[in-house]
Amino acid sequence: MGSTERTILSRVKSQLATINGGDTYNYDFSASDAVGIGTMHVGVAPRAPGIYLYILDIQSSRNAGRTLLRNYDREMTIQIDVFVPRTDETSENAILAAADAVSDVMKVLENDPTVNGVARDVEFDVSAFDGEQIQLPGYGVGTIQMHIEYTEVRGA
Repeated sequence: MGSTERTILSRVKSQLATINGGDTYNYDFSASDAVGIGTMHVGVAPRAPGIYLYILDIQSSRNAGRTLLRNYDREMTIQIDVFVPRTDETSENAILAAADAVSDVMKVLENDPTVNGVARDVEFDVSAFDGEQIQLPGYGVGTIQMHIEYTEVRGA
């Protein structure tokens, strides 16, 4: 069956793979290798367009008057790194390309704020920058921290 965290991560990956460059999207991440769980290998250029996601943090808490005695409130943070090619040599182009890509990601994930019924809500912290800043010339890079709030039954 797998854990709640596995269910959430798998659902996010499958949602990201529906970004197809059509409709209201700017980029196509629907190729079978465009979205992956895990980081890219050191020394290997990232796929562009490509998305890499992994669990950054899980916080577990109990809030008096809000959390049932048999439950824990949890917040999982998923790091989503998005790489897209820039079309000219300017930093502006890279940043605008990354902004378009993170917009696509937020759009598809905000469309399912309960992560297929598992979570209460999601929130995002987003950055878009020129790959030159991290020694990856030729890329627009977006970084999204997706915060997912959910409840877990104690001991389940």
